[in-house]
Amino acid sequence: MIILSVAEDKKIKDSLSQFFNKYGYSIIHYTHPLKALDNIDEISPDIFICSSSDFPRHWKLMVKQIREKWDRNKSVIVLTETEEMESEEADKAAFLGVNILFPWKPDNKKSIEDLMIRIRRYKNTQGSSGLFTWKPAEDEKVLFIFQHPLYYHFVSGKLLELSPAGGIFQPDDKYGLEDLDPGTIIEGGSMKAGSSLISIKARIISNTGNLVLAFLDFDGNGFQDLLRMMNTTKASV
Repeated sequence: MIILSVAEDKKIKDSLSQFFNKYGYSIIHYTHPLKALDNIDEISPDIFICSSSDFPRHWKLMVKQIREKWDRNKSVIVLTETEEMESEEADKAAFLGVNILFPWKPDNKKSIEDLMIRIRRYKNTQGSSGLFTWKPAEDEKVLFIFQHPLYYHFVSGKLLELSPAGGIFQPDDKYGLEDLDPGTIIEGGSMKAGSSLISIKARIISNTGNLVLAFLDFDGNGFQDLLRMMNTTKASV
């Protein structure tokens, strides 16, 4: 499942990742609300977390855009607050379809655990409601290659399913892959789709022969290139 967070503090992504990654969530974080607005449809977040204090104007636009496409159970909206929200703003949040108003303490483990408990009222953390959004056809093959983090040989294959947050990787040769445990970090993986070559850092979520990957970081404009590539492909179907 995908968590989209929007806040000025980049460290919030690390705080969320430390707790939510072990439950199969992938975190996409923006510090600029307009960039998040541009990509909400493609990301299709299961959970949207936005700082109301950082973006007192933009949060309403983002919540409205999400609720025009997904209901309260499909996409859970969490509006964080560092101070108690004024009653008029809280009323607007309820009217627009915000699920949770939450006092945000990202460096406090107990605070993040409390957030998970509230989210569980709407989302089962053991399930997945659309982590992967695209299954490339054979003529749309998305290749992926990385250096084995233990044995250093190159592992090549293709991505069977793909989203902005991760994918399912099918290797050409499974030699040595049985030693890659969930949580293993893959540095400098290369994805090739059409004319695009995207460098990605990823974490292994599960290993059953095929690898379920969560994308952690992209070099340069890699994330935007991935969104553009997926957008173009879906538009042509």
